[in-house]
Amino acid sequence: MEIGLAVGGAFLSSALNVLFDRLAPHGDLLNMFQKHKHYDDGLLEKLEDILLGLQIVLSDAENKQTSNPLVRKWLNKLQRAMDGAESLLEEVNYEALRLKVEGQLRNLAETSNQQVSDLNLSLSDDYFLYIEEKLEDTIKKLEVLEKQIGRLGLQKHLDLGKKLETRTPSTSLVNESKILGRMFEKERLIDYLVSKEASEKKLTVVPIVGMGGMGKTTLAKIVYNDKKVKDHFGLKAWFCVSEALKGYFKKLDHLT
Repeated sequence: MEIGLAVGGAFLSSALNVLFDRLAPHGDLLNMFQKHKHYDDGLLEKLEDILLGLQIVLSDAENKQTSNPLVRKWLNKLQRAMDGAESLLEEVNYEALRLKVEGQLRNLAETSNQQVSDLNLSLSDDYFLYIEEKLEDTIKKLEVLEKQIGRLGLQKHLDLGKKLETRTPSTSLVNESKILGRMFEKERLIDYLVSKEASEKKLTVVPIVGMGGMGKTTLAKIVYNDKKVKDHFGLKAWFCVSEALKGYFKKLDHLT
């Protein structure tokens, strides 16, 4: 039983990090909501604040769940609420991807040189109101759990030494034989990285922005391993920022 509970705690930590990614300030989810005429400006921000408040007591709750059945019950309820929140945001994420693909195909002639992320994304009124209602319901459930933190005696805890990572960190290795497309984007990135303009700068940052599953990391890998890049740069290094570390940054920003 204890092993199962410990694994459940790891899943909760991972699920929180996934939700924080979905709620990123410049992500498609927030972008679509802000564009809609019925958008409540503080709704997604409120959800993120509640999740942060829950995350900083999660470590203490995981430690106390084996000896306190009330804490264990609270964690189980949190797990169900988190599953609902994640499913809801995944549903919106899928809708955003669908709109992007349809928009790109519909306007292919006019937007052949335009990035997919620049295409206009707009949710229908009915769909938006449906999502907003579900989101408000999810927030209410999480608020109830947040209010119970004090009564359960859960303490805020930033455990920077605890490993929350459940996903394998990415490496620079890539099997190019299994990659289809992205050659145009690859050549554009490489041409810029080895250009005189980039070389004259002391520090150049090239962001690759897109929704999850669009191939951002894969694109970075094939550029990193390209012969032109290898020949141009005397020294290269591949860094992977873990989901747990991203979560810590969000916690620190929230506490300060």
